[in-house]
Amino acid sequence: MTDIFRHDRRDPQLSVDQLHSYLQSKQWYQDGKIRSVATIWHRHDDLDAEVLIPWPSAKDYLPRMKQALSAVAEYEGRNPSDIVRDAVRLLSNVITVRVIHDDTSDGTIPINDGVLLIAKAKELLSAAAQSLYAKRRQFSGAAPKEAKSYLDTLMLGQTEIGSYVVNVIAPIQPVSNLPGSPAEAVPLAQAVTLNLVASLDALTKASEAYEDVGNFKVFDTAVLAGASSNMCDALLGFSGEKHHRAFEITVSGTSGPMFECESRKFAFNNRHVELLEKVSGYYKDDYVLPQRRLTGYITKLSRPKDEISGTIIIDSVLAGIERKVRVELSGDDYHMAVLAHDNSRPVRVDGDVHVKSKTAQLLNPVNFGVLGTEDMF
Repeated sequence: MTDIFRHDRRDPQLSVDQLHSYLQSKQWYQDGKIRSVATIWHRHDDLDAEVLIPWPSAKDYLPRMKQALSAVAEYEGRNPSDIVRDAVRLLSNVITVRVIHDDTSDGTIPINDGVLLIAKAKELLSAAAQSLYAKRRQFSGAAPKEAKSYLDTLMLGQTEIGSYVVNVIAPIQPVSNLPGSPAEAVPLAQAVTLNLVASLDALTKASEAYEDVGNFKVFDTAVLAGASSNMCDALLGFSGEKHHRAFEITVSGTSGPMFECESRKFAFNNRHVELLEKVSGYYKDDYVLPQRRLTGYITKLSRPKDEISGTIIIDSVLAGIERKVRVELSGDDYHMAVLAHDNSRPVRVDGDVHVKSKTAQLLNPVNFGVLGTEDMF
């Protein structure tokens, strides 16, 4: 039999609680105890079937646990490792990432993208865990101690047939029933998964809203739900180094009000991947607003000696925020800008605006002109 336990007998891959839950789900019932050593399990439909489940405090816990698994596996006609897999998942949340592309249809993936996929799966859950403690556009530095401990519990499940699929298993440790503990308390792993679902749901809704209004500010609400640039970058990694693959994320949880016994699926096509890259830049205050018209007054001009091109600074409004935008002008356009500045006249110019946290610059400026004051309104 395959070794289904870790080397430390106190930390088995399969816990007693998980095996108890599995037996209950298969119509076994506890029918007695052997002192503080083990519990006895039977079936109503087969009185000869019996399994003894040891308590972790038992001196011979490890061999007894293996015997119990062998007994269950023999009764079901299955491999013990299959019992472990199903029992672990029964008290776990499972996050499944399915990569969809012609080059993964046979269940393989280029090794660099495969390594990236697993690394980004961990980063996705790290972002969900961190945003549980604080809602930020971007996380930097070390994660909270509790979040790190949660990440250490994650396991990789078996891959599945159908494009290239990776399963991340997040075991749920029961909340201790200590005096004074709230009745509605949930395990940390469950809270992180709930936060992940809320974040992905908010990003999906914000993406739909962006299609209508074309304003990145719709993604601010998603931050309050747990989204961040870290989460966007993790999602981008699922599309590969070249960001050319679509993907799906399915979140399956233990039965309860959180999932209403149903999995949640989030699909990201190539259009969504392209938008995620822009949203990540927006959260980092490093993004481009395409095809914008700037209007405003010039507050500063500068031109190197013996050059025909120069730089102007326009006070303008972008997405409802006043910004000083740097614009490079050449020849006649710069001369017009000097005259507009000297005469306190407003100007306009078209282009793509590169916005960063403290600066903004117009890319590829065209159609520069001087306006009358009435043209500003």
